[in-house]
Amino acid sequence: MPHDFVEVAWLAERIGDSRLRIVDARSTPHGGVVAMPSGREQYAAGHIPGAVHLDYADDLSDPATPYAARVAPPDAFARVMGAHGIGDEGIVVAYDAGTIPFAARIVWMLRYYGHDEAYVLAGGLPGWTAAGHALATDTPVMVPATFTPRPRPELRAERDEVVAIAEGRSDEQLIETQRDQTYAQRDRDIPRAVRISGNQLLEDARGGRVADPATLDRLVHDAGLDKHARTVVSCGSGVSASGAWLALRAAGFDDVAVYDGSWMEWEHDALPTVPKPAR
Repeated sequence: MPHDFVEVAWLAERIGDSRLRIVDARSTPHGGVVAMPSGREQYAAGHIPGAVHLDYADDLSDPATPYAARVAPPDAFARVMGAHGIGDEGIVVAYDAGTIPFAARIVWMLRYYGHDEAYVLAGGLPGWTAAGHALATDTPVMVPATFTPRPRPELRAERDEVVAIAEGRSDEQLIETQRDQTYAQRDRDIPRAVRISGNQLLEDARGGRVADPATLDRLVHDAGLDKHARTVVSCGSGVSASGAWLALRAAGFDDVAVYDGSWMEWEHDALPTVPKPAR
């Protein structure tokens, strides 16, 4: 099983490690899709000691696109990481309020840019406090570092790849993973997309973890998916899809990519749609 999560006990034992970089990824949902404004007020009220705050939308997304959450270009991403003390040798642990997608988005971005030592804290901040660990309110002063982006295009699906799936010109699989609350606001979908709720993949009751193996196997089986086929995950803006990316890796999928533009790009570009399947 891929090593994508670290436990609270593991992190607590390594607080103060010179290679460790902790990222508070909390954000405040806005309009049900994009996290704006950022979660900096939450961070200021209390965070894991040594953590810096990064908002995936404000700090790490490409402002030159209308899609709000697309990952920033390599140079811009590297500047932000370096300014926050995250360099090529760092071990990065990201956490959010226990829902996974915000932390997963930053981990996916780091992995996409070739930084494999990036992990989500299982249980998020609630798991940290439930274990009796203290919070801090200071903002650490980080020594600037050098972050070298090495893009891994296999982790990111672009529009043309998804268009080929939608038009039946590709054998790849497309999974729509937007959370139920926001998916309910739509009446259309991308052609040939298979629906698996992000709520089920990232089982809220498990407190900041992906669903258990039996649940993941059932969801995959019921959807008729092949774990060995290239699979693209989509959602509203790429955030829930980043959490789904982790869940599918845990389920044993060999080749999973996030459709970075997701529904925001598809709808904005007036690409073909179909009615959502009846539930």
